[in-house]
Amino acid sequence: MDEKEIKALLREFGLNEYEVRAYLALIRNGPLTAGELATLSKVPQPRIYDVIRTLMAKGFVTTSQGRPKQVIPLNPESVMNAIKRRYDERIEALKSALEEIYTPHGEIGSVIVVKSRITLEDYVRRAIKNARFHMSIAVPREFLKRLEKELREKKDNNVRINLFLYGENDVPSVANEIRIRDVPDPIIIIQDRDMGVYLPYEALSGGSSLHGYGLIIQDNNLLFMLDRYFYHALWPTGRVVYREERELKLPREYIHIRELVADLKTFGLAGMRVEVIGRFVRSGEPVHLTGTIVEFFEDEHKVISNITVETEDGTRYVVGGWNASLEDIEAERIILFE
Repeated sequence: MDEKEIKALLREFGLNEYEVRAYLALIRNGPLTAGELATLSKVPQPRIYDVIRTLMAKGFVTTSQGRPKQVIPLNPESVMNAIKRRYDERIEALKSALEEIYTPHGEIGSVIVVKSRITLEDYVRRAIKNARFHMSIAVPREFLKRLEKELREKKDNNVRINLFLYGENDVPSVANEIRIRDVPDPIIIIQDRDMGVYLPYEALSGGSSLHGYGLIIQDNNLLFMLDRYFYHALWPTGRVVYREERELKLPREYIHIRELVADLKTFGLAGMRVEVIGRFVRSGEPVHLTGTIVEFFEDEHKVISNITVETEDGTRYVVGGWNASLEDIEAERIILFE
């Protein structure tokens, strides 16, 4: 590499023209007094002390303690290594800051692709913050540690939380039911019916960036599939380590009919009054009705759950849950009254 290229690279690392001249003079000649340095580098004498101070501040030189005081160039390898560390730190800090404000172009419909761990965790915290009724969560133990406070607050505010943990037995009671398994599977967070997070387990092995990608899902059909996977493929494979005794405080609002049927069975309820908000399955028209529960059903695999509601005029409707297709009504929300 010729001297012109060396000078250009030093300028890229933040040195001005006078600093480049002075530093190269020191590298070639070794320790010099300020006067000698000014002469050899052709830096004007009135500027030489400012140049020495800025080179010291940037980590390129130091000065001796004796008299006459000399300017001493630091070992180029240590100087370059220090510059590299500083640049790496600044690049990482800038990358993180930009990721936080970045609007991804990986959006396909209602699915957003994220590759930054910081961005992913921001979406997860947003999901917890926005949860009003229910959360389904499958995460490794080390990931849970950063979410414990927010989850505990949501649970205290009557948000139902089902937690599936990959890892240890010793887990905090931040959910209504906790199941664990040693063998990991995908990370899943489902907030109400509004938002889901999905990523392969190995994606968390990439440090500040994800090893691969994560998906932020806001599409109703995809969320339904994620919910089915959680409760029918993942949930049954875990060992129950904590299960809070169910309490029934009425009125109570449900977005999952399986939770309503579980309460009807647990508390032996019959003839309860409900309000149903949803849509008719065949026509797609919205429906809002009140009536009395006269029957409820759940198949042995807990795939199909529904209730039969009789209105004041004697009409009966079979009410199903999310993406109901066999029932009369798909319920978005059901409110159970005393």
